[in-house]
Amino acid sequence: MSASASIRTGEHAARLTLTRRGRFVLVGLPLLTGAAALVVLAVIFLVPSTASAGSDPHVGAGTERAVVHPGESLWDLAVAADPQRDPRDVMDEIVELNDLRSSALVAGQELVVPAA
Repeated sequence: MSASASIRTGEHAARLTLTRRGRFVLVGLPLLTGAAALVVLAVIFLVPSTASAGSDPHVGAGTERAVVHPGESLWDLAVAADPQRDPRDVMDEIVELNDLRSSALVAGQELVVPAA
């Protein structure tokens, strides 16, 4: 068989026909996936967020506000907030409640402390 004979047989190949299921898979499935993605994006960007990213600590149940006085340390605040507990545990809780980066406090700073 020569090379020209094999080319001629390739020219007369059967046309590809899609079944109903094939058309659905080829066209419908990507369209459904795209529509679902659009719905998810719409929900993400259009529905108002319930979380607030404010820097103000939230006073909730079991907490109260305390103002730092000149010369007062985190240890002093912890002892004053809950004298019955270990001050180290209370200090950890104060740091977590207020998202403090260090133990340095400034006079007049408002902090959320656990209530006794």
